[in-house]
Amino acid sequence: MERTMRMIKEAEMRTGCLMPLYHIMDTENEYVVTIDMPGADKEKIDLYADENRLIVEAPCRRDIPSARYGNRYRLMIELPTTVDTSNIKARYLQGVLEIRVSKKKTRGTKIKVE
Repeated sequence: MERTMRMIKEAEMRTGCLMPLYHIMDTENEYVVTIDMPGADKEKIDLYADENRLIVEAPCRRDIPSARYGNRYRLMIELPTTVDTSNIKARYLQGVLEIRVSKKKTRGTKIKVE
């Protein structure tokens, strides 16, 4: 755990970006992702999605960049399965970004055995 935290801090110092804490809850029909981003401005949060990944970026609410803490949040999350990018909802409330992503429904095909 200590090694992982050291690697995260080194990456943050190198890039000037903070890697926020996050949690993914896997339900039957969707993924619910919560990301801790205290001090972010809701209007300046950039959220991108493709079929198996979310990317979140936002400036921190500091006027002077800090070499120790960085000045931007940046996070890329790989999702376990493909998702429906046309049905994503996000809201930011009290420093926490919540993203709800519907899982892509796949239908099987019956195959005739000859």
